[in-house]
Amino acid sequence: MMLNDQYLRMADLANQPERPARTYTTESGQQRTVMARPASRGITGFSAKHLYFLINNGQFPTPIKIGRASLWRLSDINAWIEKHSASSNDGER
Repeated sequence: MMLNDQYLRMADLANQPERPARTYTTESGQQRTVMARPASRGITGFSAKHLYFLINNGQFPTPIKIGRASLWRLSDINAWIEKHSASSNDGER
């Protein structure tokens, strides 16, 4: 099987908020640290919640499920962006 397309996860598509570093103690007394993560902007500029809203309304490509992972074809996302940028440009004329 050959893969000719790239696949994206929700983290690639949606904006991700900043997450500060956090240290906590487990029940067994071990210290755990969650690393900080800076805010990032996804390909679409929307939040994950809004993207799932669009998916449920049939306005965004549905993901391909592989096991528990939800993946989107890059070609589908590019086509969706192209369609919506073309429709927004038509309204400006």
